[in-house]
Amino acid sequence: MLRVCEFIVSGKPIGKGRPRFTKSGHTYTPKETKQYEQRIKQSAWAAMKKANLQPTAKRISVICAAYFDIPKSYSKTKTLECEAGIHIPKRPDIDNIAKAVLDGCNEIVYNDDCMVWHLSAFKRYCDHEQVAHLHVKIQWDDV
Repeated sequence: MLRVCEFIVSGKPIGKGRPRFTKSGHTYTPKETKQYEQRIKQSAWAAMKKANLQPTAKRISVICAAYFDIPKSYSKTKTLECEAGIHIPKRPDIDNIAKAVLDGCNEIVYNDDCMVWHLSAFKRYCDHEQVAHLHVKIQWDDV
């Protein structure tokens, strides 16, 4: 039986930041990254509870769609091109968005992100009726 955990994190998608170092040499995760991963974790937890699912140890497939607001400074032509998918957001890098999702879902949807066997991710600008958000769909076979 196919199990699915699907959720949306509202607001501008944020990529996982590089580790930072203190003067004494200790590493830490940037505050913005921690907060965003916490928002992902909360959204995933709510979706898991709503679907009455438990964290899995099965191999999983993850699909991430990151939608960004079109800058207001863009011309009408460039805005239409963004909506058509001709232009894509430059930052953050898509792999960093995926890392934030995978780390945020650890121990909530799956036991460890080493179980990810399929990852699909894309980023684009929102259509004129949308607002910035991150849409995540995680699925696994429970057989």
